[in-house]
Amino acid sequence: MSDLKTLRAGLAALATSLTIAYSSAAVALQDPQQPTFRSGASAIAVDVTVRQDRRAVTGLVASDFQVFDNGVLQQVDDVSYGKLPIDVTVALDVSHSVSGNLLDRLRQGVVQLMRDLGRNDRLKLVLFNMRVTRTIDFTNDVDAVERAIRGVAAGGGTALLDAVSVTLVSASIPDRRQLIVFFTDGNDSSSTTSFDVLTGVAQRTRATLTFVMPGAPLLITRSGSRTSDVTTMPDGSSAAAAPAARYAPFATLARETGGTILPVGPGTNLTSTFRNILNDFRSAYVLYYTARGVDRAGYHTIDVKVNRDGAVVEARRGYFGS
Repeated sequence: MSDLKTLRAGLAALATSLTIAYSSAAVALQDPQQPTFRSGASAIAVDVTVRQDRRAVTGLVASDFQVFDNGVLQQVDDVSYGKLPIDVTVALDVSHSVSGNLLDRLRQGVVQLMRDLGRNDRLKLVLFNMRVTRTIDFTNDVDAVERAIRGVAAGGGTALLDAVSVTLVSASIPDRRQLIVFFTDGNDSSSTTSFDVLTGVAQRTRATLTFVMPGAPLLITRSGSRTSDVTTMPDGSSAAAAPAARYAPFATLARETGGTILPVGPGTNLTSTFRNILNDFRSAYVLYYTARGVDRAGYHTIDVKVNRDGAVVEARRGYFGS
């Protein structure tokens, strides 16, 4: 109970200190027990990615999955694959550290990501440095996004944690899947939000949070397995990596929501990076179940297994019941 009180106090302080243009965010912060992970009155929705030999496994049905809620096996009532429209929030660090060729590559990557969306999908563009700005709200207007991204000018410090909190608590529409993609180097110079508070917010959101981070060590990415002072990028290039401790809190936030950290280097094709993130998200299943045999209130851990030898399952770690 003391942890919940601490989280309430932290969220209240955050709502007071963040001077941002999201009225919906302010509403969400006033009620930290809002069950944003729910779909419908009682069903729990879980985004699950299943891969084998690094390729998405398709054609699975409800009986292929096992879902454990607080250790108790649940009945999967329904499975959706590729049916729900997607809302993608792209948040770009436009502080002084992002400029020149890198900024140009970001522009190209976001514009192409917009063009890769399905007919019913939408994109929202968020820019942040010392301030958080919602440049374009959810839209499928490619020209509007292109105009906005081409008008970006980098400069100033970075309020990264504040920006993450804003995107996580923004209101989402039921029956639309939510993907949040942050491009940032991980430096934060002016946020008032703490990682402890942000972790609590992440546990209450339905969105999947993924970070694209220059120089992030391979060790703490979703598929990473080694410690090194040199990071091997997806394009095969290498770059000096900052200490893992700098990125570890972001890895925790990503894992809480079923997301990941993707390291990028000077030669990485950001257009392909954004496209791969979208394709991975699009290939996920959405499982629905009604929690039985467990207390409704409090934090629930989730463990998802699949009846397929050699398959790798990725899903968020849990949710808050009401």
